[in-house]
Amino acid sequence: MKPKPMKLSLPLLTSGLLFCGTELLMPAVAMAAPAKPNPGAVEALIRRVTPQSAAQFQIVSLPAGGSERFEIRASNNKIVLSGNTPTAQASAYGWYLKHVANAHLSWNGDQLNLPARLPAPTATIINSTPYPKRFAFNYCTLSYTSAFWDWQRWQREIDFLATNGFNQVLVTAGMEKVWRQTLRDLGYPEDKIRQFIANPAYAAWWHMGNLEGTGGPMSAAQIENEAKLGRQITTRMRELGITPVLTGFVGLLPNDIGDYVPDLKPDLLPQGSWNVYQRPIVLKPTSTQFPRVAAIWYKNLHAQYGGSSLAYGGDLFHEGGRPGDTPLDEAAKNVQTAMQKASPGSTWVLQGWQNNPVPKLLAGLDPQKTMVLQLCRDLRNGNDGSSLRTYDGIPWLWCELANFGGKNGLFGGVPFMSNLSSFLLNPANKRGNMQGVGLLSEGTEQNPLYYDLFFDNFWRSQDIDVNVWLDDYSRRRYGSANPTARKAIGQLMDSGIYSPEQMQNGPTESILFARPAPAPTRVYSNSLGKLYYDRAKIADAAETLLQAAPQLKNQQTYRYDLVDWTRQVIVELGRPTLEKAMDAYNRKDRTAFNQYSSQFIGLLSDCDRLLASDKNWLLGTWIAGARAKGTTPAEKALMEESARMLLTTWSGRVDPLNDYSHRQWAGLTRDYYLPRWQAFFDDYRAVLEGKQPASTLDNWYKSRRAATDIAFAKATKTYSPQPQGDTVAIATELLAKYAPLTREYVRLESQTKPQSWKLAKGVTEFSFDVGDNMDQAGTYQATFQWKSGDSALKIHSVALYESDKKIAEDIHEGWTGNENRQNSFVLKIPQLLNGLESYTLRAQASGASSNNSSGVLKFVKISP
Repeated sequence: MKPKPMKLSLPLLTSGLLFCGTELLMPAVAMAAPAKPNPGAVEALIRRVTPQSAAQFQIVSLPAGGSERFEIRASNNKIVLSGNTPTAQASAYGWYLKHVANAHLSWNGDQLNLPARLPAPTATIINSTPYPKRFAFNYCTLSYTSAFWDWQRWQREIDFLATNGFNQVLVTAGMEKVWRQTLRDLGYPEDKIRQFIANPAYAAWWHMGNLEGTGGPMSAAQIENEAKLGRQITTRMRELGITPVLTGFVGLLPNDIGDYVPDLKPDLLPQGSWNVYQRPIVLKPTSTQFPRVAAIWYKNLHAQYGGSSLAYGGDLFHEGGRPGDTPLDEAAKNVQTAMQKASPGSTWVLQGWQNNPVPKLLAGLDPQKTMVLQLCRDLRNGNDGSSLRTYDGIPWLWCELANFGGKNGLFGGVPFMSNLSSFLLNPANKRGNMQGVGLLSEGTEQNPLYYDLFFDNFWRSQDIDVNVWLDDYSRRRYGSANPTARKAIGQLMDSGIYSPEQMQNGPTESILFARPAPAPTRVYSNSLGKLYYDRAKIADAAETLLQAAPQLKNQQTYRYDLVDWTRQVIVELGRPTLEKAMDAYNRKDRTAFNQYSSQFIGLLSDCDRLLASDKNWLLGTWIAGARAKGTTPAEKALMEESARMLLTTWSGRVDPLNDYSHRQWAGLTRDYYLPRWQAFFDDYRAVLEGKQPASTLDNWYKSRRAATDIAFAKATKTYSPQPQGDTVAIATELLAKYAPLTREYVRLESQTKPQSWKLAKGVTEFSFDVGDNMDQAGTYQATFQWKSGDSALKIHSVALYESDKKIAEDIHEGWTGNENRQNSFVLKIPQLLNGLESYTLRAQASGASSNNSSGVLKFVKISP
């Protein structure tokens, strides 16, 4: 039974607001002013980061005004760090560590081996930033990366952001209390409030209006703990001159609020669903009720965070929201008006993602009080698949988006980042009112080289000489000018893995972590990415880096990189190994199938052992953080369940979100990814051996494995947050095992030049000259791979002709598209003639849905 609805016009005395009829009377409430920068905050930061050297630094304020700038000089045995803002002073400290002291701070290990007497700069260093705004974090980052951080971890992050020059950072920790008090003030029932508040793992999409209540409920104690954390975060940021970007009110409310606060019901816009989730409803910004509810929101928001802010996030009708017939310009104007009333002069920060914000919405805004974060995932061309928008003169920031979901893999646009200055600052490029840059990767804490290069741009107006920069990076990352380590970095650059050729959703995914299938092409169903790099050169780089172990093995930065590069070598072997296993299955070759399926499982097992040797790659760390957010055993279990579910199925059911946030972590690799591939191979082996019918393989994942994967979220196995094993010893063993195999696979692939095919109207047969591939009798394999077009290709049969004589044929239904099914055809050739005969491959094919389909044929010999 629902509680009796509460009219919005009833007195709500506990909230400090009095509603009378349709008028809102605001008593004079003194709003606490937000904390101001603390003159000693930068000194305190230095004491936290380099306590042994803190006394050798002196902080000096430069005259305010103009571009943010800093100076670094030596005077009276002190390193004098001068800046006209606290963030400039903190940046001077970070610049000194990197470019004078050859020290290194990163998400993936620090190198802070400073001498007793700090080195002085050879001359005064004077830097200013061409970017007034340096923004950090996507809403998604705060769930995929920092959902379970405690104050100690957040304190470290704020120090890291400050030393790199960030001056605006999105903050959502503590929003649970804002929502609770706002809904209480509106008269929404307490039990419904608890159902509405999402778990931190899913809070990002709650704040963006994609879902409500997922992973909850949160207890009162948990809400208070998060509120305390949020206040600590914003207080420290303000002390360091960083603007905490809070979440403004854009109309989001619980989907059923109209049942309990009927005065709102006529002005509510249902938003339908996002994927499988019910969206929160939206209170029309054009309604007379909107400013009243917004006033309640901002009162509670500012009470939670100790005062107002200079910037607020929040998006109208995000990712497919439904505005109905609401005039978008009026709606946007009203949202901004309520924001300005609560915090005069503040800025509304919008996400430039997909088609949002649309021109009609922007037309209603005051450009001087608006800023758009333009998300760019194409790290070759610096956009998101089309030309950059300039938003009709509204200030905007260029924001990198190098990671989706926190998935692991070497990735980043190093050539592009080295030329970021000319890309953004050259007047000829007509960037409109570009005001800065942003870090919006959903998953951070990886790819230290790429991010270090990006952050270095904040205080530069000229392009970066990559080779010189890499010399310096190698020296500070590892603590010395080690020629072997520098050579390894050069080899990694030569592999091309940091030079993506197209727009893609972060690192190219390894199928080791995909839902098992005969020929998966990706892990997350809608991911973009391809093998654009040289895997053999990555193996070369990892082996060279290993050679530096005698000098560098005690550096945590070195050990992290050794794990990361070796991991990349291993996971790249998943695709060719699975191809060989499934080719063997199609040929009914049990021995070969067992060999390659066992090798595939070994890749997962060895990868887990490697990852377990370094603290940065542990499922146990993630789960320990989640459990620490609970205050009772039941709460700890619920937090762990959400932490597990986000990384695996995401939603707790079979749907397109599965594996979006997959991680290459020890524990998860061993107990989630490996068992499901083992089950897959066991079933295929049973069919091959005649122990079960082939029909058991139909719709294999849903029928045979999905329930087990879903159950993983509720499992209770304990995972240690402590590393196990010797990284160098394990990497030595595994590179000796897998680097030669990588080279062999690459060599075999290079021997076969793919031939292109393109379907056209009236074409039912493809013909390929394969004479150059045929030098002796044996078993050959023809594999069709779709590359582009809106239709998959169906292959009905393949035959090999010696001149005009058919000498081999394989007839079965194959399919190649986003997924591949039986797309390889095996042809056994007992003998070849010794003349000058031609060899032609003919394939009968058709489009699955249209004639718009093209791809390549690979024709190789697979056995004598």
